[in-house]
Amino acid sequence: MKRNPIIEILADPTKSFLANFVLGTLVFTIVSDGVSDLFWQGIQGWANTQLWMSEWLFRLTVSAVLILLVLAVIYFTNFTRFVRSQLTNVGLIAGPITTNNVFPLTRAYPGLIVLMSPKMENPPAEIAIRHHLQNNALRVCWIICTHQSREAARAMVDRLKRSGAESVRFYYDSDPIEDVELRSRSLSMLVPDDKVDDPNHIRKLVEGIYADVQRIGFDESEVIADYTGGTKGMTAGLLLACTKPERPLQYLSQVNYPQIMAVQLAYRLKPQKQADG
Repeated sequence: MKRNPIIEILADPTKSFLANFVLGTLVFTIVSDGVSDLFWQGIQGWANTQLWMSEWLFRLTVSAVLILLVLAVIYFTNFTRFVRSQLTNVGLIAGPITTNNVFPLTRAYPGLIVLMSPKMENPPAEIAIRHHLQNNALRVCWIICTHQSREAARAMVDRLKRSGAESVRFYYDSDPIEDVELRSRSLSMLVPDDKVDDPNHIRKLVEGIYADVQRIGFDESEVIADYTGGTKGMTAGLLLACTKPERPLQYLSQVNYPQIMAVQLAYRLKPQKQADG
């Protein structure tokens, strides 16, 4: 909806400083002073004769009553909501901007991160990979797996390579990934049993994958992460690593199976140091 130009001038002085100064400072000041003089002069004489109040006491009383009345209207009625809706309807102010944070994924990405499940036949990771194989878009895929899903990952990669994914580079099993927090060691795409339910370990692993993304020449926005498979701890860790808006997310819908849904997040999380215990 196109906004009223006068409202835009008042809201943003940089668009027209002179017009903003004239309207906001001169015109409104003159109008408000005129209304104020008419109000006080009109009822001051009545107050002196009928209420026997001095001018300063009368002005103080009226001002206090008006302030209380305005506060009551704002906080105890729907008047402000009604006024906003009416101003929005006539185009004087812009209405709220609504966006969908979850929507069907239609495009295919050149990079994909998936969490592997132990399911041997048609696992969620395979559905996600086949979506991005459309038009030969997928070039690199990172498969985070556990000892329980290791064989399923191997079987899935074999099936995919036999069905047209020969050119895709798969990182999985014991393939090393850089530990971005301790560069003297590396992590593995195969999550140890004692780290399967550790979100922080998975977060570090995903951060290492994104460091790998930059090393091979991809932009982070070209790699999408799927959090459908894996354990709940693995899902939590992947989500913690992908709260930045430049790291897109997806999942396999359980309502409209097997529709893949894109998810948009935009947070900047700051880690809190744990107290020594």
